[in-house]
Amino acid sequence: MNDNPIQIVDDLIGQHGVDGAREAVREGIEAAKENGDNYRLSVWREVRRVLQAKKEAADNHETPSV
Repeated sequence: MNDNPIQIVDDLIGQHGVDGAREAVREGIEAAKENGDNYRLSVWREVRRVLQAKKEAADNHETPSV
């Protein structure tokens, strides 16, 4: 697994779309918790944060200007 959260988000969106990426992040977080892998858990949590920020930025661009 690449440890760059921005690259991970870009790869996940490219492979699965935004909704699929969100599901993959959720699964990654759960797997890291189950395995007790705190490093991977921190990476996945950062991925989730980056994905949320990208989603919010995209939502702000879709708002029509008056």
